[in-house]
Amino acid sequence: MKRTLTILVLAAAAAATAHAQETYWIANRASQDIMEVSPWGSIRDRIFMNTALRSAHVAPDGKVWVVRFIQGTFDIVNPTTRSISSFAAPGNPFDLAFDAQGTAWMTAGAVVANFDANGTLIQTYALTAPAPLGIAIDPAGNKWIAHRTNPASVSRIDPTGTVTNHPLTGAPGTFLPVRVASDFRGLLQPSHIWVVGDGPSHLFELDDTGATLNMYLPPATGLGNIAVAPNGNIWLGNTGGTLLEIDHTNGAVLSTYTQSPSSVLGLAFDLGGKLWATQRLTFSGVGPPCEVRRIDPATGNIEVPGVLQYGTNSGIGTQSALSTPYNYALVVAPFADDDGDGEVNYTEVIQATNPRDSLSNGKFHAQTTGVTRIGSTPTIDVTTPAGTFWMMGFGFGLVAPGSGYTNPAITGEFRMDPSLILPVNVSGVGNTSIPFPIPNSAAFVGMEFFMQGIYVGGVGTGFTNITGLLIW
Repeated sequence: MKRTLTILVLAAAAAATAHAQETYWIANRASQDIMEVSPWGSIRDRIFMNTALRSAHVAPDGKVWVVRFIQGTFDIVNPTTRSISSFAAPGNPFDLAFDAQGTAWMTAGAVVANFDANGTLIQTYALTAPAPLGIAIDPAGNKWIAHRTNPASVSRIDPTGTVTNHPLTGAPGTFLPVRVASDFRGLLQPSHIWVVGDGPSHLFELDDTGATLNMYLPPATGLGNIAVAPNGNIWLGNTGGTLLEIDHTNGAVLSTYTQSPSSVLGLAFDLGGKLWATQRLTFSGVGPPCEVRRIDPATGNIEVPGVLQYGTNSGIGTQSALSTPYNYALVVAPFADDDGDGEVNYTEVIQATNPRDSLSNGKFHAQTTGVTRIGSTPTIDVTTPAGTFWMMGFGFGLVAPGSGYTNPAITGEFRMDPSLILPVNVSGVGNTSIPFPIPNSAAFVGMEFFMQGIYVGGVGTGFTNITGLLIW
């Protein structure tokens, strides 16, 4: 990319100001706040909650449901208006998941509670085993719940509301289930259910009836965090900083990485198929902000650390996964069209576009990939049909949604701040991957770029989705 150095030099005194279109959320227990994270690891916003927090969950309607730490209430936050509404739960909430109808299912005390999108209680479901913690929903609408007790078991609430309990065959008495995940095996195919927990290293695989298919013994203890990759493989993390990739077909360990200096307390994949690991660097008091790191699955390298710092506010005590709509869009509601662009969620997740951004789809999608540290060479990756001409500009800020440039002949909205646009651009025809070499100079640390432009071709004329890059 010939003009990269020019772009970086021009960036020296600039600062980003507004919000990107695709963002995720995470809760910080000790600093009592939630933070908005961009796909390239910058912190876009912070909302103070004034109470200890366990986790944050982005709902299908874009609101953020916040689980407080060992309290009988939860909150729903509207990020646009910054309003916070609090609701009582039938017990202390631990985890929640959203179904294809947009309602929430929450483990709370001895029950699972179902709430509508506005936080109104619909119904509670009594469970026959105690200590329900993690919850997941499969493509058929079954709700799966891990019980942190022995004998080890999971419960299932089927679409009719019938509750059944299923023992984990072969589990030792010291194994305590904590997290459960539902995988994706193709459209209209039943999921397999994966369970991890505290105690000895065990990974259980169940079929959609609750029968134990396999018990695997990964080489680490306390693997209490789990995420399912786009290729079906299982990723596990523990408090010792171990990060494992497990072959979903046979339980073999494919990759072993160590994240330092602290523990892996949450794992998630985003809508681009990228892996994020929550690192609790400081539990309370004085110390560095916690991080939500984007990890290269092929090498274990940190692509961007995602330092949870917003202004002078540090995210402290973070202990949950970054909330992304990846699992919801692929597993729970694959036939929905969350962004109304005419492409269903499943199609967009498979092609690594964004089912929550109407400008990111089969017509055009751009994202940045790779390590964005000084001295590295990440890439700007464009996916678009052959013959489509595109051009993207660079800038340091965006205007608010609805305040940008629109044209009846062009799909979408151009949101780059005119006062912060650089006099350079990149262009191409069809799929392209453009290297972006970053000079090995500390002067560039902390610079953030936004990129947006226009495409023209057989698929029509439209503004591109917004992407970005943060140098660290």
